[in-house]
Parts: sequence; structure tokens; C-alpha cells
Amino acid sequence: SFLFILLSLWCPALAFSVHSNIQCRSNYIRDKVLVRGGDDGGESIDISESIEGPGEDRRNAFSVNAPTLSYLSSLGSFYAKWLEKRPIMTKSITAAFIFGLSDFIAQKLEASSTNSDEDVKSTNLKRLMASVIVGFAYFGPAAHAWYSMIFRVLPATTLFSTLQKAALGQLFFGPSFTCIFFASALLQSGTFSIRNWAAKIRNDLPGAWVAGAGFWPLVDLVSYSMIAPQWIPLFVNVCSLVW
Repeated sequence: SFLFILLSLWCPALAFSVHSNIQCRSNYIRDKVLVRGGDDGGESIDISESIEGPGEDRRNAFSVNAPTLSYLSSLGSFYAKWLEKRPIMTKSITAAFIFGLSDFIAQKLEASSTNSDEDVKSTNLKRLMASVIVGFAYFGPAAHAWYSMIFRVLPATTLFSTLQKAALGQLFFGPSFTCIFFASALLQSGTFSIRNWAAKIRNDLPGAWVAGAGFWPLVDLVSYSMIAPQWIPLFVNVCSLVW
């Protein structure tokens, strides 16, 4: 779980760092540098001609990384702009996409375990759309409201405050999402009723909470201590991709 969280942290952290720290770094990569006098008539050395051996490898690395950094910078800027302009809609669309992708991958993994080519090729669109709807209609708005509230109530960044936020998340936000997930599963099977939903919560929620106790508290600790508040839903969505 710890290794996965470190890998998951890379996606939103990279986007955030690219947006805030290397916005224009690729603009500083030049084919030529001026030496011995610079603009006052100094000699101009062509890097592509003067670098050999290991230096040439570095030049090639720059030539590959510059477009990648530029693309990531543009992507991070675009996402950050919409996070600021339309935070709830942006988080809802992000959750819908990642929830749908997660369910699609899960279906393929489940089908591959049966060793049936027909099952592997088929996709339960009803289940897939249910995941998309849950991400868009519930998790996106709920995550926005929850993290806005929790940082307003507990604005401190101390270890004790971080532990408080993580504990409240495990006591309230996590179980509430699990209950919505249970309702979605019952709706897909056509067996939803308040009585059935209450029974499923009573029977399955404790086990689901215990199963996640080794994973989600660590996600919360990383979220509240290392991620900017507006990027936390993206980080949590990435973590939920495997969960």
C-alpha cells in the first residue's frame, strides 16, 4: 500500500509541480550559448557540434524532455485554471473519468481470471456507467465540500491537526462513500430498497471499513500533509483507481 501511494502521489504532484515550478523551464533550453564576450561580438558555440560522448546523451535527453515538460506544463496549467474557474465541475468530471476507468480495468481483470476470451472482450456497460455516475454526481461534489470544510475547521498544518483530519475522514467521509457505493450496487442488481440498503450497510460496512484501514488512513495522511487542498481529490481518485 505504501509503495502504491508513493506511485500514485506522482500524478497530481507532478501536475502541481509542473504548473507551479517549471512553467517555462523548457524556454531556457537553447541550441546555442554565447561565450567570450557574449553579445559584444563574442564567439558563439553550437552545442550540437561541441558536445560529444556523455554530453551528447544529455543533449539528446534535453531534446526529448523539453517537449514533454512543455506538454505537462500546458496540461497542468489547463487543469489548474479549470480547478480555479469551475472547481466542482472539474473535480466531478475527473472523478467520473477515473471511476469509469477503474471499473473498466476491474472488469477486464475479473474476466481474465475466468480464462474466457468472450468474457474478456465483453464489458458490462451498466456497471461502467454506474461507476461514472457515482464519480460525477457524488464523489466530485462531496470531495469538494468535504475538503473545503475540513481545512476550514482544522486549518493548522501540525501533525496533530493532520491526524485529526485523517481520523474524521475515516469516521465520516469514507463510510459515507461506501454507503453510496452499496446503493449503486443494489441499483445495478435491481434489488435496491431502503430495507435492503440498510441491511447491506449493517452487514458489509464494518468489513469494508476494516479492509480499508490499512490503506486509506495512509492516503489521508499523505493528502493532508503533502498535497495542496485543491489537488487532494485528484490524488484520492488516483489511489481509488486500484482500490
